[in-house]
Amino acid sequence: MKYILTTLAATLLSAIILNAQKPPKGFEKVDQEVMITTLRAQMKYSIRSFSVKPGAKVKLVFKNPDDLPHNLILCTPGKSKGKDKGQEVIDAVLKLGDKGVEMDWEPKGHPRILHSSGMVQPKKETIIWFQAPKKEGNYPYICTFPGHFQLMNGMMAVSKLANPVTNLSYKLYHGSWDKSPEFSQLEAKKSGVLANGLFDIAPRDRNDNFGFLFSGDIECPKDGKYTFTTASDDGSLLFINGKKVVNNDGIHGVQGRSGTVNLKAGKHSIEVHFFEKGGGEALAVAWSGPGFKTQALSKSKPGGGGGGASGIPIEPNEGEATIYRNFIADAGPRAIGVGYYDDVNLAFDANNLRLALIWQGDFMDGARHWNGRGQGYQPPAGDSVIKLPDGVAFATLNNADDVWPNAEYRTKDLRFRGYQLDKRQHPTFKYERDGISIEDTPAPVIGEELNHFKRTLKLSGKQAPENLYFRAATGNIAEQDGGFLIDDQLLITVKGAKASIQSGELRVPIEFKRGGAHLELTYAWTE
Repeated sequence: MKYILTTLAATLLSAIILNAQKPPKGFEKVDQEVMITTLRAQMKYSIRSFSVKPGAKVKLVFKNPDDLPHNLILCTPGKSKGKDKGQEVIDAVLKLGDKGVEMDWEPKGHPRILHSSGMVQPKKETIIWFQAPKKEGNYPYICTFPGHFQLMNGMMAVSKLANPVTNLSYKLYHGSWDKSPEFSQLEAKKSGVLANGLFDIAPRDRNDNFGFLFSGDIECPKDGKYTFTTASDDGSLLFINGKKVVNNDGIHGVQGRSGTVNLKAGKHSIEVHFFEKGGGEALAVAWSGPGFKTQALSKSKPGGGGGGASGIPIEPNEGEATIYRNFIADAGPRAIGVGYYDDVNLAFDANNLRLALIWQGDFMDGARHWNGRGQGYQPPAGDSVIKLPDGVAFATLNNADDVWPNAEYRTKDLRFRGYQLDKRQHPTFKYERDGISIEDTPAPVIGEELNHFKRTLKLSGKQAPENLYFRAATGNIAEQDGGFLIDDQLLITVKGAKASIQSGELRVPIEFKRGGAHLELTYAWTE
């Protein structure tokens, strides 16, 4: 599925003059207004990062008080998930050659371009009206005038947790402290931008003896009294306009502390200092103010009464996967959750040796089991959840259309042999059936459209099994595009055997050749 940014009204908008001050049809009321200006003689945008909610109607005002012309082009994340900052578009600009001037240094029609301000002349401004993408992620924006890109770039994060913090950056430090150090006197080991505006310690490269200095701006909607809260393990401090508002310093388990400050409507600087010495590590930040209740400024939310975080997002390290073994809804009590860095996730049921769930976006919230003594089943934290068939995935049938065996709490037909992790922490699940060894390797595939899964099944044994079948899916199934469309949500393709629809199920006969069988399946979301 291609990145869909606009409704019909917004699509038609792209054909009209962007300088129009009156909102187009459907944009009389917007969900969010953002103003970005150029900084005179600095070749920088005033806002280097901001966040919007998926599908939000946005009015982006772009002002150019500089003495040079500039533009603002909003790009898709691309294969690098936004990390190239739109470099592909800049490469296309360079290829324009002599045509660059007459084309205003814009490679029109480039697949990475979502919206453009056009070239805005000195002391002029324009408005871009658009509907935010539905897919969460980091969307770069850039100036394509020659020589400007390296300094004039920023990031729009599309997130369900969009918030009023902009220009949020972090610096990571190493050290062992009993209270928050003077970070300004230390050398940072790593730095970066958090485009989604959420305070987050996930960029750490160790779990003990580290610290973060976060800095950004927060937009206050009204004059009045604002309350800020941090819940952390170990210490944290929060500053507004350089003044300490929250003191949650020292070595301790997760505890909450709050502070209040009177602020004028408008933008104010915000800093959060955090350090972790040993043991558990957690940071949650929130605020409340005139006209609104407590709102999280981090992926986890401080609990009431200073009792700690009510959400503990589990996230993989960059380029890797993370494993979560626990009670997962619709995957059983022996579920093995796998969250990949590529925004796709799965849950494997070790009771019935099956792929139980796949989903997109956020992985899991560990609070229920880590803070709540393990009660109940935790559902996935993300969206587009696909539930795959209950019961065993492999069965012996007399005929291809026989009734599939009923699901059991725990199968006796297969034995789990654990899983093996590769260097990226991606697992291969291993199990056996009647002397047949099975290696089950799911892997994320980064696509031009939506990321998806490829799953490789390798079967081996001394004696070829008779009438063994693999069940890939159940539901409303139709052949489409060389694969099988499941409930209009999931497209499965099969290589290595001829799959067919039998009794409302997608079944694959297992045929051994030279002591084994090899299947490749892809699981791709259709929206």
